[in-house]
Amino acid sequence: MKSKILLLCIMLLTIFICPSLMAQDEYYRPDSLKKERPEEKPVPPVEYKKLEEKKKLADFKDRPFLERVRLGGSFGLSLGTVTNINLSPMAGYELTEKLVGGVGATLMYFRYKYYDINTVYYGGRGFLMYNVVPVVNIIAEFEALNVEGSYQKRKWLGSPMVGASYSQPIGGRFIKAVHFTALYNLSYNSQIDQYSGQNLSPYGSPFVFRVTFL
Repeated sequence: MKSKILLLCIMLLTIFICPSLMAQDEYYRPDSLKKERPEEKPVPPVEYKKLEEKKKLADFKDRPFLERVRLGGSFGLSLGTVTNINLSPMAGYELTEKLVGGVGATLMYFRYKYYDINTVYYGGRGFLMYNVVPVVNIIAEFEALNVEGSYQKRKWLGSPMVGASYSQPIGGRFIKAVHFTALYNLSYNSQIDQYSGQNLSPYGSPFVFRVTFL
């Protein structure tokens, strides 16, 4: 009877000791001999970024028409030998999440003391505005103005312009931001009156500066 009890104790002791010995053996075993454990691979941030971009694109396509419409306008002011006060109501539409296209009408009071010109110009423009970074846009524009030349003869003046704007969001429904815009008139040097030799551009230089709400 005693021998049976002793045998039972030895078996129980063996059951408790063996797992501990195996665990220690695993701990002291060289790394090359340890059991390989599957490593959890984190999802690269790029994948999250792609998923986020796809979600934004899907959300943009689902926007109703009115949420992609922009309404506003621009104004410019120049005083001195050449006085130029211009106002332009504008309407734009978000073609993509970063690209806005639109049109505007221009009404301008123009006075040039040297040539005794005191008149009103009118016309319109079409533009594309692309958002490079949140506060910077690049702009391409074509403006057509009916101007007055020598002998009070009026003519249409076409001005292709390129430039950029520094933009600050204002959170309006139709006026999304205020843009401080600088443009360069690519045709300025060819806009010369054939009789007087003066430049017919009402801006007085190839550079055009505006404040635009759109």
